[in-house]
Amino acid sequence: MLSLFRTNQASASLLLFFYALLLQLPAFFGVPETSGMGVLSGVAGEAVIAWVGDKRWLVLLLPVVLITAQGTIANVLVTRHRMSRKITQFPGLFIVLCWGLFPVFRELQAFHFANVFLMFSLLSLARVYKKEQPSVPLFNAGAWLGIASLFTPLYLCLLPALVIGMGVLRRPDLRSILQMLVGGGLMYFLAFMLLYLSGTWEGAPEAHFSGIGLVGAPKLTPYLLLGLIALGVLLLLVIVYYGMIVQLLNIEGKKNAGIIAWLLFFGALGLLLSGTALLPGLQVLVCPLGILVGLRFILLPPGRAEFLHLILLVVAMGPLLWAAFGG
Repeated sequence: MLSLFRTNQASASLLLFFYALLLQLPAFFGVPETSGMGVLSGVAGEAVIAWVGDKRWLVLLLPVVLITAQGTIANVLVTRHRMSRKITQFPGLFIVLCWGLFPVFRELQAFHFANVFLMFSLLSLARVYKKEQPSVPLFNAGAWLGIASLFTPLYLCLLPALVIGMGVLRRPDLRSILQMLVGGGLMYFLAFMLLYLSGTWEGAPEAHFSGIGLVGAPKLTPYLLLGLIALGVLLLLVIVYYGMIVQLLNIEGKKNAGIIAWLLFFGALGLLLSGTALLPGLQVLVCPLGILVGLRFILLPPGRAEFLHLILLVVAMGPLLWAAFGG
């Protein structure tokens, strides 16, 4: 199956939709019990979840569309900014696979939308490299992250990663940091102004940040434990092999891969503030982890890569198939 995604044709990213749909199909017949876990949603996240309502087909289909968008943007980012020695669709593929490893991620949550805007933020930030007038991409990077945090405020914890990334790509200065902050701040101003004009302002700021709090110990079922172990192994994989991943990249590729690593670090750190939403909140790691895992798999021999991918695919689909047909 991996051979379908080894191509350098950008149009192959369309296959990500069918791959994500394949992973999601068992969920239409039932998902393992994951009730009782709070989901950290901001004002935008609450609005869109309320709009979707209890339409079961939309609750399960929208994540497929959104994860496909995340993977497609990731492939553009990696290819455009030379983060890999070979052009493949692996970064996007493994974003989809990392999402599929955890049953909690299958139903629509604000994190699915936030990750799309996070990827747009990274795409804007990467344009800063060797740009004489970086004000527009810096503003856009902050604005996209601001929108992501309107869906779930946990993504504000990723702001230090973008600031460090800006310093990695160009000489850091206060003006550049302010340009990024103004972009994010403007999105908050516009969002809350809209709430004020619509008459729904009262209590909105408090509600937006109400889910933030010290993380609590989640209740783990065997279904969840298997996915958590798989994500942990992949995280350990990219930590151990990060030097090999960036070894032969050019300067631009190494810098941008470093930003992804910082994003993974601050995302993991931000989980300490996820309150009761630790398990759903792990989605903050899906995009950076998937990109780095994809870059690692590019370097593996084809046979070994296929075998490891098959194992991950079984882990991703096994719990849902068991819950739907065997549990």
